[in-house]
Amino acid sequence: MMEFIRPEQYLPRKSHISDVNKYGIGLIGCGSIANSAHLPAYRKYGLRIAACCDVSEEAARATAEKFDIPFWTTDVNELLEREDVAVIDMAIHPAPRLEVLRQISKAPRPVLCQKPLDLDLEHAKVLSEEASRLGITLGVNQQARWAPAHMALKLVLEQQLLGDIYSIHHHMRSFQDQAGWWWTKMNHFNIVDHGVHYVDLCRYFNPTGQEWSRVHCTTAQLKEQNAIDPLIYSANVEFGPKGGRNPLMAALHFNNIAKANRSHGNTWWVDGTEGSAWCTQDTLYMALTKHKNVVHEIKLKGSWFPDAFAGSMLAFITSIDQGTQPPVTPEDNLQTVAMTTAMVISSQEGRVVEREHLLKGSEQG
Repeated sequence: MMEFIRPEQYLPRKSHISDVNKYGIGLIGCGSIANSAHLPAYRKYGLRIAACCDVSEEAARATAEKFDIPFWTTDVNELLEREDVAVIDMAIHPAPRLEVLRQISKAPRPVLCQKPLDLDLEHAKVLSEEASRLGITLGVNQQARWAPAHMALKLVLEQQLLGDIYSIHHHMRSFQDQAGWWWTKMNHFNIVDHGVHYVDLCRYFNPTGQEWSRVHCTTAQLKEQNAIDPLIYSANVEFGPKGGRNPLMAALHFNNIAKANRSHGNTWWVDGTEGSAWCTQDTLYMALTKHKNVVHEIKLKGSWFPDAFAGSMLAFITSIDQGTQPPVTPEDNLQTVAMTTAMVISSQEGRVVEREHLLKGSEQG
Protein backbone atom coordinates (compact mmCIF):
# COMPACT_ATOMS: atom_id res chain seq x y z
CA MET A 1 0.00 0.00 0.00
CA MET A 2 2.82 2.37 0.85
CA GLU A 3 3.97 2.64 -2.75
CA PHE A 4 0.69 4.33 -3.69
CA ILE A 5 1.13 7.33 -1.40
CA ARG A 6 4.55 8.96 -1.15
CA PRO A 7 5.37 12.30 0.52
CA GLU A 8 6.57 13.84 -2.74
CA GLN A 9 3.09 13.27 -4.16
CA TYR A 10 1.13 15.12 -1.49
CA LEU A 11 3.61 17.74 -0.25
CA PRO A 12 4.06 21.07 -2.10
CA ARG A 13 6.53 21.01 -4.97
CA LYS A 14 7.98 23.49 -7.41
CA SER A 15 9.55 21.06 -9.89
CA HIS A 16 6.89 21.87 -12.49
CA ILE A 17 7.85 25.57 -12.56
CA SER A 18 10.49 26.53 -15.14
CA ASP A 19 12.12 29.23 -12.97
CA VAL A 20 10.40 29.90 -9.66
CA ASN A 21 12.66 32.90 -8.93
CA LYS A 22 11.08 34.98 -11.69
CA TYR A 23 7.72 34.85 -9.90
CA GLY A 24 8.34 37.43 -7.21
CA ILE A 25 5.34 37.71 -4.89
CA GLY A 26 3.79 41.02 -3.94
CA LEU A 27 1.83 40.61 -0.71
CA ILE A 28 -1.14 42.91 -0.17
CA GLY A 29 -2.31 42.63 3.43
CA CYS A 30 0.14 42.12 6.30
CA GLY A 31 -2.28 40.82 8.90
CA SER A 32 -2.12 37.80 11.18
CA ILE A 33 -2.85 35.13 8.52
CA ALA A 34 -0.11 36.49 6.25
CA ASN A 35 2.41 36.54 9.09
CA SER A 36 1.45 33.20 10.62
CA ALA A 37 0.84 31.14 7.49
CA HIS A 38 1.48 32.71 4.06
CA LEU A 39 4.97 34.08 4.65
CA PRO A 40 6.32 31.17 6.75
CA ALA A 41 5.13 28.82 4.01
CA TYR A 42 6.78 30.82 1.24
CA ARG A 43 10.03 31.03 3.18
CA LYS A 44 9.99 27.27 3.90
CA TYR A 45 9.64 26.43 0.21
CA GLY A 46 12.02 29.04 -1.16
CA LEU A 47 9.52 31.38 -2.79
CA ARG A 48 10.67 34.96 -3.30
CA ILE A 49 8.72 37.76 -1.61
CA ALA A 50 9.47 40.90 -3.61
CA ALA A 51 7.33 43.42 -1.72
CA CYS A 52 4.57 43.81 0.84
CA CYS A 53 1.82 46.39 1.32
CA ASP A 54 -0.66 47.27 4.05
CA VAL A 55 -2.78 50.30 4.88
CA SER A 56 -1.01 50.27 8.25
CA GLU A 57 2.54 51.55 7.98
CA GLU A 58 3.46 49.73 11.19
CA ALA A 59 2.14 46.41 9.90
CA ALA A 60 3.90 46.75 6.54
CA ARG A 61 7.22 47.73 8.09
CA ALA A 62 7.13 45.05 10.79
CA THR A 63 6.27 42.32 8.28
CA ALA A 64 9.07 43.39 5.94
CA GLU A 65 11.58 43.37 8.79
CA LYS A 66 10.43 40.01 10.14
CA PHE A 67 10.64 38.22 6.77
CA ASP A 68 13.49 40.18 5.13
CA ILE A 69 11.21 41.59 2.43
CA PRO A 70 13.22 44.17 0.43
CA PHE A 71 10.39 46.67 -0.14
CA TRP A 72 7.31 47.70 1.80
CA THR A 73 4.67 50.37 1.23
CA THR A 74 1.20 51.54 2.20
CA ASP A 75 0.32 52.30 -1.43
CA VAL A 76 -0.77 49.50 -3.76
CA ASN A 77 0.28 51.59 -6.77
CA GLU A 78 3.86 51.72 -5.48
CA LEU A 79 3.90 47.94 -5.16
CA LEU A 80 2.60 47.61 -8.72
CA GLU A 81 5.39 49.84 -10.05
CA ARG A 82 7.95 47.20 -9.14
CA GLU A 83 8.96 44.96 -12.04
CA ASP A 84 10.04 42.18 -9.66
CA VAL A 85 6.43 41.71 -8.50
CA ALA A 86 5.05 39.06 -10.86
CA VAL A 87 2.26 37.61 -8.71
CA ILE A 88 -0.06 39.23 -6.18
CA ASP A 89 -1.03 37.50 -2.93
CA MET A 90 -4.20 39.37 -1.91
CA ALA A 91 -4.50 38.54 1.79
CA ILE A 92 -7.08 41.16 2.75
CA HIS A 93 -10.66 40.99 3.99
CA PRO A 94 -13.46 40.87 1.39
CA ALA A 95 -14.69 44.49 1.67
CA PRO A 96 -11.76 46.24 -0.09
CA ARG A 97 -11.04 43.50 -2.66
CA LEU A 98 -13.03 45.01 -5.52
CA GLU A 99 -11.26 48.37 -5.25
CA VAL A 100 -7.85 46.71 -4.98
CA LEU A 101 -8.59 44.59 -8.07
CA ARG A 102 -9.37 47.78 -9.98
CA GLN A 103 -6.06 49.27 -8.83
CA ILE A 104 -4.21 46.15 -9.95
CA SER A 105 -5.86 46.39 -13.38
CA LYS A 106 -3.74 49.50 -14.07
CA ALA A 107 -0.68 47.21 -14.09
CA PRO A 108 -2.22 43.73 -14.28
CA ARG A 109 -0.67 40.79 -12.45
CA PRO A 110 -2.12 37.36 -11.67
CA VAL A 111 -3.85 37.53 -8.28
CA LEU A 112 -4.30 34.78 -5.70
CA CYS A 113 -7.17 35.92 -3.46
CA GLN A 114 -7.73 34.76 0.12
CA LYS A 115 -10.61 32.29 0.52
CA PRO A 116 -13.47 32.51 -0.15
CA LEU A 117 -13.88 34.91 -3.05
CA ASP A 118 -16.41 36.73 -0.87
CA LEU A 119 -18.65 35.76 2.04
CA ASP A 120 -21.67 37.04 0.12
CA LEU A 121 -22.66 35.18 -3.06
CA GLU A 122 -23.75 38.27 -5.00
CA HIS A 123 -20.55 40.12 -4.10
CA ALA A 124 -18.52 37.05 -5.09
CA LYS A 125 -20.22 37.10 -8.51
CA VAL A 126 -19.28 40.77 -8.91
CA LEU A 127 -15.63 40.06 -8.07
CA SER A 128 -15.55 37.18 -10.55
CA GLU A 129 -17.14 39.24 -13.33
CA GLU A 130 -14.97 42.29 -12.66
CA ALA A 131 -11.73 40.29 -12.70
CA SER A 132 -12.76 38.84 -16.06
CA ARG A 133 -13.70 42.28 -17.41
CA LEU A 134 -10.39 43.77 -16.24
CA GLY A 135 -8.37 40.93 -17.77
CA ILE A 136 -6.92 39.81 -14.44
CA THR A 137 -6.09 36.14 -13.89
CA LEU A 138 -7.74 35.48 -10.53
CA GLY A 139 -7.34 32.39 -8.38
CA VAL A 140 -8.82 31.64 -4.97
CA ASN A 141 -6.68 30.43 -2.08
CA GLN A 142 -8.81 27.53 -0.81
CA GLN A 143 -5.61 26.28 0.74
CA ALA A 144 -7.18 23.38 2.65
CA ARG A 145 -7.12 21.43 -0.62
CA TRP A 146 -3.32 21.36 -0.30
CA ALA A 147 -3.16 20.21 3.33
CA PRO A 148 -1.12 16.97 3.26
CA ALA A 149 -3.97 14.82 4.61
CA HIS A 150 -6.42 16.17 2.06
CA MET A 151 -3.96 15.81 -0.81
CA ALA A 152 -3.24 12.21 0.22
CA LEU A 153 -6.95 11.37 0.35
CA LYS A 154 -7.45 13.00 -3.04
CA LEU A 155 -4.67 10.79 -4.45
CA VAL A 156 -6.48 7.69 -3.23
CA LEU A 157 -9.67 8.85 -4.91
CA GLU A 158 -7.89 9.69 -8.17
CA GLN A 159 -6.36 6.19 -8.24
CA GLN A 160 -9.87 4.71 -7.92
CA LEU A 161 -8.71 2.34 -5.20
CA LEU A 162 -12.13 2.51 -3.53
CA GLY A 163 -14.24 1.82 -6.61
CA ASP A 164 -17.34 3.95 -7.17
CA ILE A 165 -17.69 6.55 -4.40
CA TYR A 166 -21.16 6.82 -2.85
CA SER A 167 -20.58 8.57 0.48
CA ILE A 168 -18.43 11.48 1.76
CA HIS A 169 -18.65 12.27 5.46
CA HIS A 170 -16.83 14.94 7.47
CA HIS A 171 -16.86 15.21 11.26
CA MET A 172 -15.01 17.91 13.15
CA ARG A 173 -14.92 18.81 16.82
CA SER A 174 -13.08 21.88 18.11
CA PHE A 175 -13.53 25.02 20.22
CA GLN A 176 -13.59 28.53 18.81
CA ASP A 177 -15.77 30.50 21.17
CA GLN A 178 -13.04 32.60 22.74
CA ALA A 179 -14.40 35.89 24.07
CA GLY A 180 -13.22 39.03 22.29
CA TRP A 181 -12.05 37.46 19.02
CA TRP A 182 -13.31 38.87 15.72
CA TRP A 183 -14.90 35.63 14.59
CA THR A 184 -17.31 35.56 17.53
CA LYS A 185 -18.75 38.82 16.18
CA MET A 186 -19.11 37.64 12.56
CA ASN A 187 -22.51 36.58 11.27
CA HIS A 188 -22.63 32.85 10.48
CA PHE A 189 -18.85 32.60 10.97
CA ASN A 190 -18.87 28.86 11.48
CA ILE A 191 -20.36 28.30 8.02
CA VAL A 192 -19.34 31.15 5.71
CA ASP A 193 -15.76 31.72 6.91
CA HIS A 194 -14.30 28.77 8.78
CA GLY A 195 -16.71 26.14 7.50
CA VAL A 196 -16.06 27.14 3.89
CA HIS A 197 -12.90 24.98 4.03
CA TYR A 198 -14.93 21.82 4.57
CA VAL A 199 -17.70 22.79 2.18
CA ASP A 200 -15.06 23.29 -0.51
CA LEU A 201 -13.36 19.99 0.34
CA CYS A 202 -16.68 18.19 0.07
CA ARG A 203 -16.86 19.34 -3.54
CA TYR A 204 -13.14 18.70 -4.12
CA PHE A 205 -13.36 15.07 -3.00
CA ASN A 206 -16.36 14.37 -5.22
CA PRO A 207 -14.95 12.26 -8.09
CA THR A 208 -18.08 12.27 -10.25
CA GLY A 209 -17.64 15.76 -11.66
CA GLN A 210 -21.28 16.48 -10.86
CA GLU A 211 -22.01 19.60 -8.78
CA TRP A 212 -24.04 19.61 -5.59
CA SER A 213 -27.73 20.16 -6.18
CA ARG A 214 -29.52 20.45 -2.82
CA VAL A 215 -28.60 21.17 0.82
CA HIS A 216 -30.39 20.80 4.12
CA CYS A 217 -28.62 22.29 7.15
CA THR A 218 -29.45 22.42 10.84
CA THR A 219 -27.62 24.36 13.56
CA ALA A 220 -27.53 24.66 17.34
CA GLN A 221 -26.58 27.54 19.61
CA LEU A 222 -25.84 27.56 23.33
CA LYS A 223 -27.45 30.19 25.54
CA GLU A 224 -24.19 31.35 27.09
CA GLN A 225 -21.84 31.24 24.09
CA ASN A 226 -19.78 34.28 23.06
CA ALA A 227 -20.35 33.90 19.32
CA ILE A 228 -23.39 35.72 17.97
CA ASP A 229 -24.41 32.82 15.72
CA PRO A 230 -24.40 29.01 15.94
CA LEU A 231 -21.13 27.14 16.24
CA ILE A 232 -22.65 23.76 15.46
CA TYR A 233 -23.91 22.77 12.03
CA SER A 234 -24.96 19.55 10.36
CA ALA A 235 -25.56 19.51 6.61
CA ASN A 236 -26.79 16.86 4.21
CA VAL A 237 -25.73 17.42 0.62
CA GLU A 238 -27.25 15.88 -2.52
CA PHE A 239 -25.48 15.52 -5.85
CA GLY A 240 -27.63 15.00 -8.89
CA PRO A 241 -31.42 15.08 -9.34
CA LYS A 242 -34.00 15.07 -6.56
CA GLY A 243 -35.34 11.91 -5.05
CA GLY A 244 -32.90 10.30 -2.63
CA ARG A 245 -31.60 7.75 -5.15
CA ASN A 246 -28.45 9.58 -6.20
CA PRO A 247 -25.13 7.75 -6.60
CA LEU A 248 -23.35 10.08 -4.14
CA MET A 249 -24.31 11.76 -0.90
CA ALA A 250 -22.35 13.86 1.59
CA ALA A 251 -22.77 14.78 5.24
CA LEU A 252 -20.86 17.54 7.04
CA HIS A 253 -20.98 17.92 10.81
CA PHE A 254 -19.08 20.60 12.68
CA ASN A 255 -19.11 21.20 16.45
CA ASN A 256 -17.01 24.27 17.14
CA ILE A 257 -18.01 24.67 20.77
CA ALA A 258 -16.77 21.39 22.28
CA LYS A 259 -14.83 22.48 25.35
CA ALA A 260 -13.08 19.19 26.12
CA ASN A 261 -9.77 19.28 24.21
CA ARG A 262 -9.38 15.51 24.33
CA SER A 263 -12.61 15.16 22.34
CA HIS A 264 -11.40 17.32 19.44
CA GLY A 265 -10.66 15.89 16.02
CA ASN A 266 -11.05 16.36 12.28
CA THR A 267 -11.86 13.28 10.22
CA TRP A 268 -13.00 12.62 6.66
CA TRP A 269 -14.61 9.32 5.68
CA VAL A 270 -15.07 8.28 2.06
CA ASP A 271 -16.84 5.04 1.17
CA GLY A 272 -16.83 3.24 -2.16
CA THR A 273 -17.89 -0.05 -3.65
CA GLU A 274 -14.37 -1.49 -3.20
CA GLY A 275 -13.46 -0.10 0.20
CA SER A 276 -13.26 2.88 2.53
CA ALA A 277 -10.67 5.52 3.35
CA TRP A 278 -10.56 7.95 6.23
CA CYS A 279 -8.04 10.52 7.37
CA THR A 280 -7.18 12.67 10.32
CA GLN A 281 -4.75 15.56 9.86
CA ASP A 282 -1.71 13.30 10.28
CA THR A 283 -2.78 9.80 9.27
CA LEU A 284 -4.50 8.19 6.28
CA TYR A 285 -6.30 4.87 6.74
CA MET A 286 -7.68 2.54 4.11
CA ALA A 287 -9.66 -0.69 4.23
CA LEU A 288 -10.16 -2.47 0.90
CA THR A 289 -12.67 -5.26 0.32
CA LYS A 290 -10.00 -7.37 -1.42
CA HIS A 291 -7.78 -7.18 1.69
CA LYS A 292 -10.12 -8.56 4.33
CA ASN A 293 -9.37 -7.72 7.99
CA VAL A 294 -6.53 -5.39 6.98
CA VAL A 295 -6.39 -1.66 7.65
CA HIS A 296 -3.62 0.16 5.81
CA GLU A 297 -2.26 3.00 7.95
CA ILE A 298 -0.02 5.71 6.51
CA LYS A 299 1.57 8.34 8.73
CA LEU A 300 1.70 11.59 6.79
CA LYS A 301 4.43 14.19 6.69
CA GLY A 302 3.79 17.94 6.84
CA SER A 303 0.80 19.86 8.17
CA TRP A 304 -1.96 22.22 7.05
CA PHE A 305 -0.11 25.21 8.55
CA PRO A 306 2.08 26.18 6.77
CA ASP A 307 2.43 23.56 4.00
CA ALA A 308 -1.03 24.03 2.48
CA PHE A 309 -0.38 27.74 1.93
CA ALA A 310 2.77 26.96 -0.03
CA GLY A 311 0.92 24.28 -1.97
CA SER A 312 -1.80 26.69 -3.03
CA MET A 313 0.64 29.38 -4.18
CA LEU A 314 2.92 26.91 -5.97
CA ALA A 315 -0.03 25.39 -7.81
CA PHE A 316 -1.16 28.90 -8.79
CA ILE A 317 2.31 29.85 -10.08
CA THR A 318 2.51 26.53 -11.94
CA SER A 319 -0.73 27.37 -13.75
CA ILE A 320 0.68 30.77 -14.74
CA ASP A 321 3.95 29.22 -15.88
CA GLN A 322 2.14 26.62 -17.99
CA GLY A 323 -0.58 28.94 -19.29
CA THR A 324 -3.44 27.00 -17.75
CA GLN A 325 -6.42 27.97 -15.61
CA PRO A 326 -5.78 28.57 -11.89
CA PRO A 327 -6.44 25.45 -9.79
CA VAL A 328 -9.36 27.22 -8.06
CA THR A 329 -11.04 29.62 -10.48
CA PRO A 330 -13.63 32.22 -9.43
CA GLU A 331 -16.28 30.14 -11.20
CA ASP A 332 -15.26 27.10 -9.16
CA ASN A 333 -15.32 29.07 -5.91
CA LEU A 334 -18.78 30.46 -6.66
CA GLN A 335 -20.11 26.91 -6.32
CA THR A 336 -18.58 26.67 -2.83
CA VAL A 337 -19.90 30.09 -1.78
CA ALA A 338 -23.31 29.08 -3.14
CA MET A 339 -23.26 26.04 -0.85
CA THR A 340 -22.38 28.05 2.28
CA THR A 341 -25.12 30.50 1.30
CA ALA A 342 -27.58 27.63 0.92
CA MET A 343 -26.59 26.26 4.32
CA VAL A 344 -27.25 29.59 6.03
CA ILE A 345 -30.65 29.94 4.35
CA SER A 346 -31.55 26.33 5.11
CA SER A 347 -30.60 26.64 8.79
CA GLN A 348 -32.60 29.86 9.17
CA GLU A 349 -35.70 28.84 7.25
CA GLY A 350 -35.79 25.11 7.99
CA ARG A 351 -35.96 23.97 4.39
CA VAL A 352 -33.98 22.36 1.61
CA VAL A 353 -32.22 24.88 -0.66
CA GLU A 354 -31.39 24.17 -4.29
CA ARG A 355 -28.23 25.35 -6.03
CA GLU A 356 -29.87 26.35 -9.30
CA HIS A 357 -32.21 28.75 -7.51
CA LEU A 358 -29.25 30.55 -5.93
CA LEU A 359 -27.11 30.92 -9.02
CA LYS A 360 -29.94 32.38 -11.14
CA GLY A 361 -28.58 31.72 -14.56
CA SER A 362 -24.89 31.62 -13.64
CA GLU A 363 -22.75 28.82 -15.01
CA GLN A 364 -24.29 25.62 -13.71
CA GLY A 365 -21.01 23.73 -13.33
